Amino acid sequence: MDDQSNIRKVDFLFDPGMATYDLGPSHPFRAQRMLDFDDLVKGTPLDDLLVRHSFSPATNEDLLTVHRPSYLTQVYEYEETGGYLSPDTQVIKGTPDASKLITGAVLEGVRIIHEEGSKHVFTFGGFHHAGRNYGEGFCLFNDVAVAAQAFIDRFGLDRVIIIDTDAHQGNGTMDIFYEDPKVLFISLHQDPRTLYPGTGFIDQTGKGDGEGYTVNIPMPMLSASHSYDLAMSEVVAPIAEEFKPQVMIRNGGADPHYSDQLTMLGLDMAGLKMVCRHVGDLSRSLEVPLLDLSISGYGGHTPYGWLSMLAGTAGHPYEVDYSERGLVYPDWLSERGVRAAAASVLGDLKRTLSDHWSF
Repeated sequence: MDDQSNIRKVDFLFDPGMATYDLGPSHPFRAQRMLDFDDLVKGTPLDDLLVRHSFSPATNEDLLTVHRPSYLTQVYEYEETGGYLSPDTQVIKGTPDASKLITGAVLEGVRIIHEEGSKHVFTFGGFHHAGRNYGEGFCLFNDVAVAAQAFIDRFGLDRVIIIDTDAHQGNGTMDIFYEDPKVLFISLHQDPRTLYPGTGFIDQTGKGDGEGYTVNIPMPMLSASHSYDLAMSEVVAPIAEEFKPQVMIRNGGADPHYSDQLTMLGLDMAGLKMVCRHVGDLSRSLEVPLLDLSISGYGGHTPYGWLSMLAGTAGHPYEVDYSERGLVYPDWLSERGVRAAAASVLGDLKRTLSDHWSF
């Protein structure tokens, strides 16, 4: 049962203008999910936790802390021509401004944490597929990386942890910080042999000074709560505790849900909440603030999933009212088999990282 003494207020950053980041009627990335979440949360006890703030868009200077000038030029040119950064990511008129607004919310969260002492900030974000000089996977500007760099540059931190729970591996974030020991990047994602972007293998552990500071946990298809609980308890928590972060960023939305249209993982609403409860508990036990970002999720479950995840990170007992049929395993795959595969992955990962972290 949730310990209500651990429930904390959440600084919430939302502006309806964020919902202009929409890639079109035939595209899975629809912005209405943000508006639906805002309506949904207002009818729940979680709304009492939220302290709403205004904010301004990020500037080009903010974006240039992680992106190259030539890339920004390309994005703005493509906005005029309707060009594609990748086959799945067209730059539609207005989306760069919407992306800057979302990044501005994330940067205001950074400021609130360090100048106002916030312990938990929640906003929409997590565009983790954008790298220094590329955009893909529905992502123009990498707000996660901009936030981590701001913690380092503006506030002098040198131990920032990013826990990426999105079903898709955060290749852009990984690439940006692959050689940087100031940022510990941990990603739990669907096995990259079975899902875009095809990165995030166990042996991708960083380079140079950053060796060991990239931790990829490829979850077997249809991994459900038991496997995720094991990964959080046996890998994420021990490494985080040893790293002793000064701040924590979590990004990733509801796409590990079993009903998601683009992925094939096995979490239900309770599982999404459990994963985020692990993150919230880590934040509290390590006494570090949490910048909490959700944007992914493709299907009608998404705003409910975000709500369940927020309850988890906030430590609230609220259970989302959402009718679920439950995960059904196909004939060729069993729950026992998935659990065994996940345990094997975690064992291999521990051996791979044994020179860098104690388990």
